[in-house]
Amino acid sequence: MKKRNWFAMLSFILVFSLLLSACGGGGQSSSGTSPDSGSQSPSTGGGSNQPPQKTADPIVLKMGGIQAVDDLSTQAMYKMSEIVAERTGGAIKIEVYPASQLGDAVSQMEGVQLGTIDAFVDAGSWVSRLVQDKNVESLFFIFEDEEHYRNFLTSDLNIAMEQEFADKQGIVILANNWLRAPRVMVSSKKPILTVEDMKGLKMRVPDIRTYLESVQALGAKPTQVAWGEVYLALRQGVVEAAEGPLDAVYTMKFYEPAPYITLTNHIRDNMVVMMNRNKLESLSQEHQDILFAAAREAGDWYTQEVKNNLDGIVEEMKKSGAQIYETDVAPFVEFMVETAKKLEEEGLWRKGLFEEVQALK
Repeated sequence: MKKRNWFAMLSFILVFSLLLSACGGGGQSSSGTSPDSGSQSPSTGGGSNQPPQKTADPIVLKMGGIQAVDDLSTQAMYKMSEIVAERTGGAIKIEVYPASQLGDAVSQMEGVQLGTIDAFVDAGSWVSRLVQDKNVESLFFIFEDEEHYRNFLTSDLNIAMEQEFADKQGIVILANNWLRAPRVMVSSKKPILTVEDMKGLKMRVPDIRTYLESVQALGAKPTQVAWGEVYLALRQGVVEAAEGPLDAVYTMKFYEPAPYITLTNHIRDNMVVMMNRNKLESLSQEHQDILFAAAREAGDWYTQEVKNNLDGIVEEMKKSGAQIYETDVAPFVEFMVETAKKLEEEGLWRKGLFEEVQALK
């Protein structure tokens, strides 16, 4: 009996030892993999089961404008966006919001200043709201022709104004070479051919003092209306006349309620690409350089397209009933010279600046 018990105990010990050997923590194969898996641990960096690396989200820049969706300036904004996306490999994405989707011009400029909007594209004359000397370039008939205006844009005078804009207002101009069509006058009542035709005319002006002073000096009654509301104001008789770049008169359809168009060319104008300085400087130097280059390339494209399209635009407006006029602007210019002296005396810009601009012809 004792012998049988001893044998049973020995058998139990032997079986128990075999079980421990099979289940123990040292049970690896010679290949170094665990017996229940032929794959390596993710921490080794090998194998096709490694989770894919997450691509960094693009930097999104919000860019606003006030021109119509089909305006060439809006198309140029999209072109700039495409250039930036391509050259940054998608690292920067510019979202374009035309047609006053982000507010009127004044609101959008304030947004760029505060950083709630990254960039804004429209007339360089808006800068005059924040840089006093910039008022001089919005005086009617201050520039004799496009060459005179280009000389001003590249002059030390303008460079200093743009630097002040960046240093004191926190807004950098990425490009100022988006040259618009010359500004013309439109009227719902009669063609504007002489200074006398301006007398008492209710004319729309933007919220820029030099525009207001110029229109007032010519005898008209300036009325401030947001750009996006001008068509309706002309249609309803809130204003009887307006002015703007010839191509914008077409895209905004001002010629429908105001079919009398006079090619006064009273302002040589541009679009500028404004950007919040802090946002710009938060980017790498490479990305900053790409933004500057893309803005200028889009500006070159825009300027050429404006010129290419002007003749066709005029013909299209004529087909729709618009009447196009040219006139002798010399009498208008005389009024503006006197107005320039008055505004300079009042301190709207520094003394001597008007003559300095005239010397750039």
